[in-house]
Amino acid sequence: MLKQNFKKISLLLLAVIFLTSGFSCKLIPTTPAPAGLIKTIQLSYWGVWDDPDYLSPLINDFQALHPNIKITYRKFRQAEYETKLLAGWATDEGPDLYSIPASWLKKYQNFITPQPAEVQLAFTETTSTLGKTETNTVVRSVPIFSPADIKNKFVDVVAEDVMMNNKIYGLPYSLDTLALFYNRALLDKAGVATPPADWDELTTAVKKISQVDAKNKIVQAGLALGTAGNVNHAVDILSLLMMQSGAQMMGQNGVAFANPLPGDEQYVPGLKALEFYTAFANPLNEVYSWNKDQPSSLDAFISGQAAMILGYAYDLPVIKSRSPKLDFGVTALPQVKNAATPINYTDYWVETVSHKAKNVAAAWGFLNFANSSAEITKYLTAAKKPAALRQLIAAQTADPVVGIFARQTLTAKRWYQGKDPLKMEEVMQDLITNFPLAPDPLKLLRNAAEKVNATL
Repeated sequence: MLKQNFKKISLLLLAVIFLTSGFSCKLIPTTPAPAGLIKTIQLSYWGVWDDPDYLSPLINDFQALHPNIKITYRKFRQAEYETKLLAGWATDEGPDLYSIPASWLKKYQNFITPQPAEVQLAFTETTSTLGKTETNTVVRSVPIFSPADIKNKFVDVVAEDVMMNNKIYGLPYSLDTLALFYNRALLDKAGVATPPADWDELTTAVKKISQVDAKNKIVQAGLALGTAGNVNHAVDILSLLMMQSGAQMMGQNGVAFANPLPGDEQYVPGLKALEFYTAFANPLNEVYSWNKDQPSSLDAFISGQAAMILGYAYDLPVIKSRSPKLDFGVTALPQVKNAATPINYTDYWVETVSHKAKNVAAAWGFLNFANSSAEITKYLTAAKKPAALRQLIAAQTADPVVGIFARQTLTAKRWYQGKDPLKMEEVMQDLITNFPLAPDPLKLLRNAAEKVNATL
């Protein structure tokens, strides 16, 4: 009897070994993968600023992990981009993933599928057991950023932009900031030994550098600032000056940049900032160095007509490609003298998922994968852009190209949270243009605030 029981146990053990050896099935069978997750998924990805070479390493790495997902990236000119987006979706030929300025997120909210609470993707796994190789497709949940991660792992301004109703509507690859670009030769010629660190030093430098003839024609511009149409980033710069002057851009009742300083009804920071901005285009002011007849500020800097401009990191490749021999430097954005805390300004784009995405999980899975520290570092190195992830900023601060911009990201702000950023920019540009001849400057400022408030 004992011998018979031993034989039964031996047969049972052999059966277990056979079943778990990889020849037919596993000891713990996997749930069949849903057909929608393992079929071939084609995703189209549209953008403006990123060359395919910047994104291809990320796309290739993602596709290696998920062979059933294919991503095709296409770059557009900025002038045509929005028209192409809307036309593409109207004919169901638009992108699954796309880039937009962070300021467009509320405008495009209905064209976005927010990130789901969980993302599952198919993986191909190869195992070898007892000399036999087996390939299986398994489905797993992949790591994604939670709302808490957005607040803790990215710089502060990101959560303010991409989070709506505790849902994530986009992820940034990088975060750019305004900085001061200066022509070394022109500063040296004027006896300005070091680039200005604050606005007082900047106005002193402008007086030394600028040259105006007897007919008030500008021969040499110290700083390209003061007008709207031909100053790149004019609205961003004016917004920055308002913030640095103490203006509260948004209040409980909406737009507040025309309000007086709390506790001092006679001081309107937004008005003071506007006066400072437009002074550089006022022929009667001692800092006069610019007017509406000049070329664009970027063009003037590239040609040597302007000694200083305010620009973003994404302006660097334009300058270097058009004037490779220009000897220029980049330094921190000027601050109010003796300011306790620096205030910087950001303009950045986010990557998001279309409302018509063919596979939402695959699209959001890619954006989260691309934003992992290992992958996004490849992108930032190739594109030479400052990071949006906090953990990468310290390493970038010593970088000779993006270090200045990276050092400013932690104090970078942006204010407009409305649904019509282009209308806001139009109102602010009109404010700059009409201010010098306004019979009642404060009324003009208040009217501008009301118009912007209507777009929220």
